[in-house]
Amino acid sequence: MKQLLFLFSISVFFLSSCSMQEEIDLSKEGNGYYQIDVDMSAMLEMMKSMGGSEKMPDSVAKQKKDTTFSLASMIDSVGGNFTPEDKAYFHNGTMHVKMDMPENKMNMVMRFPVKNVMDLKNFFRVWTQVDSLNKIKKQQEQALEQGNDNSMPNMMDPSKQFSNGSGLPVKPSPYIITDSSIERIARSKEEITGDMGEQAQGAAMFMGQISMMTTIKLPRPAKRVEGKNAKLSEDKRSLFFSATMQEMMDDAAAGAFKVIF
Repeated sequence: MKQLLFLFSISVFFLSSCSMQEEIDLSKEGNGYYQIDVDMSAMLEMMKSMGGSEKMPDSVAKQKKDTTFSLASMIDSVGGNFTPEDKAYFHNGTMHVKMDMPENKMNMVMRFPVKNVMDLKNFFRVWTQVDSLNKIKKQQEQALEQGNDNSMPNMMDPSKQFSNGSGLPVKPSPYIITDSSIERIARSKEEITGDMGEQAQGAAMFMGQISMMTTIKLPRPAKRVEGKNAKLSEDKRSLFFSATMQEMMDDAAAGAFKVIF
């Protein structure tokens, strides 16, 4: 059981999934959003190929779910000093979970409202603070749950795992944002694995399978784009980025880009 929980811990909390698609829509003033789509279907298939399905209770192995819920508890449960405007990102944010265990399908889509580029900057500030507070909370909870095998059904049920304030399955991307530019910062292998913790060593074999894609719909045409894996649409109103986690760990520049508009 510990080996199986370790596998799920890597997959859900440390991004060992098939793909992550990040989308930022700033094309309409006052009506934008930040969205991240995490597909963990490949993880389920891999786990079953390693015999993990034999250790699953039927309540998990046969589970099917298609649900959407608020992310309000993410910020309400961690404490901290947040303004009503800060809380609104999570109170109006949603997570859509679609799961079909017999078919090896698991997908989570999180969406947060943002008004414009500077509101996006503030959202990342709030998310980083929530993530930091949730990390402390999670450490405290894990200390209490050690040796409790009943934790497995919750780990395999994102609607319970995340709606109860246990933290988001991804960390905010490291961006520098101004009113005329969006830049993703280059991160070293040490910084990436540092976020993943001790479990990073166990996830190393899957890095080549993890892809990160980003689409940014800009408020106006771009003047310039920088980054080896970033390109603009023909009308220069959208940026597209794609790289594997292994590429970003081998070359920090592979994960960086900057668009000026």
